[in-house]
Amino acid sequence: MRYEEFIKVVRDGVESRLEEGLTVRVTKVLKNNDVEMDAISVVDESTHISPIIYLNPYYDEYMNGMEINSIVNDIYGLYEKHKKDLKFETEIFRNFDVVKDKIAFKLINTAANKKLLRDVPNISFLDLSVVFYFMFDNEYMGSATALIHNVHMEMWGITKEELYEIAKKNTPEILKCDIRNMNDLIEEIILDDIKNMVCEENGAYKAACDEEMANEVKDNLMKDIRAQKDKIAMYVLTNRQRLNGAASLLYDGIVRDFANQVESDLYIIPSSVHEVILIPALKGMEGDDFNEMIREVNENELDQVDVLSSHTYYYSREKDEIMIEE
Repeated sequence: MRYEEFIKVVRDGVESRLEEGLTVRVTKVLKNNDVEMDAISVVDESTHISPIIYLNPYYDEYMNGMEINSIVNDIYGLYEKHKKDLKFETEIFRNFDVVKDKIAFKLINTAANKKLLRDVPNISFLDLSVVFYFMFDNEYMGSATALIHNVHMEMWGITKEELYEIAKKNTPEILKCDIRNMNDLIEEIILDDIKNMVCEENGAYKAACDEEMANEVKDNLMKDIRAQKDKIAMYVLTNRQRLNGAASLLYDGIVRDFANQVESDLYIIPSSVHEVILIPALKGMEGDDFNEMIREVNENELDQVDVLSSHTYYYSREKDEIMIEE
């Protein structure tokens, strides 16, 4: 089936399973980088709210052989599992005193978000934009985020500058900064992956976790990586939650203090919206050296919604300023 027909068949299939008073809606949801996704929702007419489920990934599953009935059952099962989420109090957004301590900011690409930026308060930062979101914990939903739109700002009677000052205070406290040597981070990831393989659990069988074996395999894999460690040092700047961590660039003194620690200006590689890579600027090194790598990663490794930028940035210790690398 073509995608449009697939959406109709899935929508009709979910609707056939519903009791009276519930309706199915398929809507376009605008994500980062102006990526539009189709979302299906089961709406209770008494509340007019519902969790949404994205259809695009299901179409990929369908094209890979997943049966339509299985997709419909899966979507309906997700609705049944999460319909208690409807108890989330939407009126919470009307009380600014309740939400203000959970407002944070993130960085997105300005040119790639022309549609989105018309509907959300934003502050310019180089060729990027700072936008705002609300972080909440709910009994049923767990941790979640909600993008703040112009209608929220108008309802609260505040300006985008006031939002920025609030988020500038909150974000470093809610999402604490984390700077790690790239090799140490890779080593940690590799070790975790190895442990998952060594310490697997499958039905009645459970392999004993051999810590010594896992470390031995990890050390062999890391041998070549460690050999490169002193040739070019790279550091990952994000936050402890690995959520919209590129915004850590905006935390007061973070980049300046790190540059002073390594006694060098810095190249800043926009790895994704969730992290950036800091590289001490060495003689003979040019920002253009990294741009092709950035574009290749953006095109082949990242989901489009996670792309931040396609070029290098530069931090000057003398100017205490981040700038676009020309």
